[in-house]
Amino acid sequence: MNLRLILPLLLLSLATTIARAQKTDTTYYDQDWNKSQKENSSFYRVAESIRNGKMYMVTDYFNSGKVQMTGSFLSFSPEIKDGEFLWYYENGSKKSQINYQRGSVIIAKYWDENGQETNAPESPKLEKQPEYPGGIQQAYKYIAENFKYPPGLIPRPKGRILIKFVIDKDGSTTDVFAAEIVHPLLDAEAIRLVKEMPKWQPGILNGKAVRVFYTLPISMQ
Repeated sequence: MNLRLILPLLLLSLATTIARAQKTDTTYYDQDWNKSQKENSSFYRVAESIRNGKMYMVTDYFNSGKVQMTGSFLSFSPEIKDGEFLWYYENGSKKSQINYQRGSVIIAKYWDENGQETNAPESPKLEKQPEYPGGIQQAYKYIAENFKYPPGLIPRPKGRILIKFVIDKDGSTTDVFAAEIVHPLLDAEAIRLVKEMPKWQPGILNGKAVRVFYTLPISMQ
């Protein structure tokens, strides 16, 4: 084959391979982040599949076209965030920065609309607070019965592990991390248990289930 023909064919083949490896989708959402039609949306998401579908680079936008969030997912179902996520106010100011490692929160920072660093946002005044099946005492019973204490950890570290997480609209626990720690092995076990908890009854606001930030202290005696 003529060399002049080979090079264009190779470039065409490479372009086709890249196009197949990267797939971009746009999804529209209403103000509660439920999927909706474009004409009824408040936000939209552009997701690009990379690494042969093993990772998704995502940018969420306000309908004004301004960026609302950027980050990468290992999976959408179940949702597994990985790496740095940035959220923004519509005025362009940074709202929060959360670093994830395979779905677990490593570090989190928050800012107000004026750029001043602040604490994690408080949950809104809900019509109904999230509730673990049977009440909070059953949540602690679940942790006590399922906590696997690492063998050989002597003397036993004492203190309080403060676990923070989000109770999602379907009652599942996400964005779990330890805000106060006792020992890396104990902290990791507490995080595991909260991530694997049975589903809660979600918080209710304006008659709808909403995501709620929750704090659960766990004492190590």
